Amino acid sequence: MKVKYILSLVVLLMLLSSCKMLFKKPELQKILDLQLVSFSPDRSELKLSLMIKNPNKYSIRLSSLKLDLMDKNRNIVGESQLAKHLDLPGKKSTNLDLKVTLYTRPLIKSVNNLNQDVQFYISAKGEAKAMGIGKKFSFEEPYSVSLKEHLEKALGSLKGSGQDLFKLTRTYLDEVGLSKSSLNADFILMNPYGFSFNLKGFPAKIYIDDKEVGSGQLKSQMSFNEHIFYKDGTMIFELSNLKSVVGAAKGVFKGEIAYTVKGTVIIDALGMTIREPYQFSGKIPVSIWDLLLKQL
Repeated sequence: MKVKYILSLVVLLMLLSSCKMLFKKPELQKILDLQLVSFSPDRSELKLSLMIKNPNKYSIRLSSLKLDLMDKNRNIVGESQLAKHLDLPGKKSTNLDLKVTLYTRPLIKSVNNLNQDVQFYISAKGEAKAMGIGKKFSFEEPYSVSLKEHLEKALGSLKGSGQDLFKLTRTYLDEVGLSKSSLNADFILMNPYGFSFNLKGFPAKIYIDDKEVGSGQLKSQMSFNEHIFYKDGTMIFELSNLKSVVGAAKGVFKGEIAYTVKGTVIIDALGMTIREPYQFSGKIPVSIWDLLLKQL
């Protein structure tokens, strides 16, 4: 009996060993797509679509998959993990969609200035199971995704994660004259993404009660790099005839004049020049008596 038991055990072990030898690992057949879903200063999100092939004649289970996105220097800039197991039919290819979390600031450093593409290495490690036997596998593939549209939108609109990156801090009359006056608008421009860019210009018109009363521009260009996350800036407006300004300003007797600025943001970044329309509103604290006295 013992001999039969031992022989049966040996045969079983041989069968299991044979199955393990015959059990082939799943294969990455193709990277179908890599789409940028959301873009924010700290964390961005990608949707990664893979085509996984099961080379075996029977179904196997993809029990785990850990994926890293690495830049050209092999630094990890993103990661993903299989949320639940996936059964792969025998001799078939299966589409697998993964949500990838990206670290935005390290990601920006990977941008190719020539075409605004981010170059990745997609590296994955996982385990598949069949007939109670598990096999580990790994693969690595290069890939790139274009960020141009998203970079243009983020920089050109001066918005990030739904919040303004341009914040008006103070508006004041610098000089007051009979024919022309000078208005300054101080602001803070934030750079939460860690972009390297130059705010070259902001040619704009200023309106009071929908009436154009002057034009303006940046006092000086502003340069940012990955270590500069905000800077103070100033726009200088030359207002035409002060009487027309006062006449258009219904709120002047309340001690303030509401205004709107409409212009074009001009930014040099990542090898491209971005021109996008932009506007903001503010209020000029002013006394009608001071204006009248300065005209005498």
